[in-house]
Amino acid sequence: MTPSIRPEAKDKELQNKLRPMTLPLRTSFWLYLASCCLIIFSVQFLDRPISTWMHLNVDASDIFKPLSQMPLLFEILTVLIILGCFKSNFRQKYASFALALTFTVITATIIRLGAKFIFGRTWPETWIHTASGSNPSWIHNGVESFHPFAIGPAYNSFPSGHALFTFALASVFWWRFPKLYWLWLLAMIGAITGQLGQNYHFLGDLIAGATLGVLSAQLSIALSEKRLKYKR
Repeated sequence: MTPSIRPEAKDKELQNKLRPMTLPLRTSFWLYLASCCLIIFSVQFLDRPISTWMHLNVDASDIFKPLSQMPLLFEILTVLIILGCFKSNFRQKYASFALALTFTVITATIIRLGAKFIFGRTWPETWIHTASGSNPSWIHNGVESFHPFAIGPAYNSFPSGHALFTFALASVFWWRFPKLYWLWLLAMIGAITGQLGQNYHFLGDLIAGATLGVLSAQLSIALSEKRLKYKR
């Protein structure tokens, strides 16, 4: 006679399956490797033609603009959750969640600033205008290149900070509320669609930002769980 499986055990198993941020290390390694290959392929073969097509055929409509600001929504939610932890009842229930979000914001910020400085990629369009000139771009100057360790906003296209923060924070929400995975997935797709639709970033920038965002979330979730376990 086989032992019965308790309903709570089934529910826990289902939630673990719905949490891609808690995949085994080996699986995560291969997924990140595949993502890196996709980024390289996009930079080499997809970014320039897609950017040109977007510029010629797609208007920056009211649909794409709010989608491109997806990180702002998650940043507001993050602040509200962290502030909510000042109440003891809320803190007891969501302490690990708030801590993971805090670590994610810090980690994502460091990775974003560091990666943009290291890669120094030019933008698809020219929209930075200063007294010293405008940023070179693929659409207006035929310039698409990487300038490692270049200083200035003209070389901040790679990776996409909007994609990075959206995927980072949405991944933590996915981890905490796995049954709403479809909502977090839609937010991720929306951020990519909004940025690409307005030609704010090359596709490779967005894939790189998404990859680093998920990595930020994984590191932060692991750190927060370790911290709370040590505190107990």
